[in-house]
Amino acid sequence: MTIEEVFRKEEISVRSYHVCKYNNLNSVKDLQEYYYKHKSFDKLRKCGRRSNEELTEICNKYTEDYLENREIQIKKEAPLKTIISELTRFQREAINSFILVNTNSLSVRSKNAISLLLKGNFKIKNFAEKILLSDSFNVKNMKNVGAKCVPEIETYISIIKDSLIEVSQSNDQKHLISLKNKFFIQNTFSISKIPSEILESESIFLLTDFLLNQNALFDETQSVIVKKALKIYQNKKEYTLDDIADKINLTRERVRQIRNKCLDKLFDKLSFLQNFNDDLLQKYNIDINSNQIEIDTDIVDRINNTNNTNLSREFITYILFVYLWDKFLLIGNIEDILQPRYFNTRNRHNWNNFYLVEKDIVRQIDFNALVNDIYIRINNRIIESYSFNFKSYLSRFLTNNHIEILDSALPIGEKIINDEFDLYLDLDENISFKRNTHKRVPEYIIEALESFGKPTKLNVIYLWINSKYPEVTKSEEALRGSCQRSKEIIYFGRSSTYGLKKWETSKENIKGGTIKDIITEQLKKSNKPLHIVEILNEVHKFREKTNEKNIIANLKLDPYKTFIFFNQKFIGLSNKKNDYDLSKYENLPQFLGKKIKNIIKKRNKISLNQMILFLELNYNLTPKETKNILTSLKVEL
Repeated sequence: MTIEEVFRKEEISVRSYHVCKYNNLNSVKDLQEYYYKHKSFDKLRKCGRRSNEELTEICNKYTEDYLENREIQIKKEAPLKTIISELTRFQREAINSFILVNTNSLSVRSKNAISLLLKGNFKIKNFAEKILLSDSFNVKNMKNVGAKCVPEIETYISIIKDSLIEVSQSNDQKHLISLKNKFFIQNTFSISKIPSEILESESIFLLTDFLLNQNALFDETQSVIVKKALKIYQNKKEYTLDDIADKINLTRERVRQIRNKCLDKLFDKLSFLQNFNDDLLQKYNIDINSNQIEIDTDIVDRINNTNNTNLSREFITYILFVYLWDKFLLIGNIEDILQPRYFNTRNRHNWNNFYLVEKDIVRQIDFNALVNDIYIRINNRIIESYSFNFKSYLSRFLTNNHIEILDSALPIGEKIINDEFDLYLDLDENISFKRNTHKRVPEYIIEALESFGKPTKLNVIYLWINSKYPEVTKSEEALRGSCQRSKEIIYFGRSSTYGLKKWETSKENIKGGTIKDIITEQLKKSNKPLHIVEILNEVHKFREKTNEKNIIANLKLDPYKTFIFFNQKFIGLSNKKNDYDLSKYENLPQFLGKKIKNIIKKRNKISLNQMILFLELNYNLTPKETKNILTSLKVEL
């Protein structure tokens, strides 16, 4: 009987009525429960002596009914307490699943209220203590529970209580699994007829296959599109969007929209699997305690043979990802892998496989950035192969600079680059990027010269290349043109001899070009004309067989008039004429040699120092220039 009914019968005053409503005592039963515990109402707020007497009188008036109802309640609760205390481990696990599944099916408001009351602990022991066996529990008194939530929560509690009794009456493990699965599947997907092998197996793969074929995950049209547009089954024909559109009488664009929508919702649709307990290690030898779960063809065959299914490797990996969400994350683009690939996306790597990796590792290493960086490297022009340490390279993709994670991440990164790019680390754990450009003819010449290790005639180079790479060049003359196009190759005069530019600094007495080039370089470094003897000494370092006469003749025949000649065989550059002391070199007599020889003849004896002093005073020549002139004249002092 409600307080409103008692008030309408004029059994209590208006003041007493408001005391009851203010203190949330809404029925005679509530009054009796309070009086049974506190023996008086005088501690209630705003309750005076008269109200206390009125409410006490009401409790006494209906005492007989209350005691009778309480006795019945005690008789009901006593067995329930006994039932809970005598549950086996497996029975407790089953009822715990019932509680969790039912809680998840509540409205958000009701679910939050229950979670708050139980403090997130949905195990049967806590549930019984706070709700089923608690004298003080009242749905209406729950925090954040409104009038609309009361019937839902009462039904929820009643279902769990009935399930508890049903579970307690069975010790058969298969039957308990079947009960739990049946209730969960029926409650989640509204399927009435479920085969016993589905209910008893707890196989996440068998159940997913069953629900997909029952159109329980998606509606009928969506299911057709999902099964034909995604890689759900192995060894099945791949359908284009146009093929599917023709079969179900929709436009191609509508099929694409439905496919993408289903793909976006696939994780949420399969998240119910997290409520099951599939023994992956015992059934399929899948170790969930490792850092990475690799699904190879043996595991795929074992799963399909055990469950009589035909699921693809890609879809099996995705099912495991959803099921193991609390510990593992999925590396790999879902659209790339689950959809048949008819073209590659530009500017990023197109994934070939999924990788199930422990969450902590994925959060510390940006594997997606790693893969895209490698993609860019191998798709850029690599003119020369290069390599570097993979562990150091991997450290570039740390997200929180936790270097200690690299040891765990390295084998995962290695597996990814193996499968995605066919790249393999060497014995020193280096990753190598091979050249991907066509090898040009000059590179073959360079290879030949490096093999010889010294300047080599063109015909010898041609024979070496032709023996190792017969189709590289057509003739010796064609090879000559290739030599001239490379800055890394130098030639030696007109002798058809070639070498490497780097030898000019790494080897002694090697300089490319003509004799004229060598002399030009020497004169550029000098701020005055040089005597032919000094020039010849420089040239002889690189071209031993030339002589003074050949050099002078060669330089005078230069069509560009690059050189300027003075008496006594001094030579300079025409473009540096204004930088020279021309008065000194232009005033040198043409027959200075005869004059020197006459002086020697007249004096009979003369020292070198005397001759140097004579030429310096008369012609402003330096000792070095004097010695060069005397050397050219073959005069010894």
